[in-house]
Amino acid sequence: MDDRGFHNVWDIVLHDNEILSDADSLNTFFYEALKRSGFRIIGHLCHKFTDGGEGVTGLFLLSESHLSFHTYPETNYISIDVYTCGKQDTCIHNDIEKFFKDSKRFTVRGLQRGSSLDTYPLTTG
Repeated sequence: MDDRGFHNVWDIVLHDNEILSDADSLNTFFYEALKRSGFRIIGHLCHKFTDGGEGVTGLFLLSESHLSFHTYPETNYISIDVYTCGKQDTCIHNDIEKFFKDSKRFTVRGLQRGSSLDTYPLTTG
């Protein structure tokens, strides 16, 4: 079995924080984007915080791995994490870019993962 994976993270700062407190809209957006991208959703959770900050956190468990997001309305920030095994997530990237097109800052970083990659020992100290 091919264990190659693609791990992408988005750091997005918006001009307006309204969407970042809207659990239903965020959950619907990510659900529909994943479906359009051909991912198989096994399950999902979404939680709206009400004890300060009013943020939302969500997790979609995929047959290909996962998508998670965390919002921080107080700083107009959302972090999104997508890890996929054996399938690049270019389609979902396009949907995320379109949905957050009016952002103040839009940063995406990616890395490949898997057993066949060259690895280097982690040094500390």
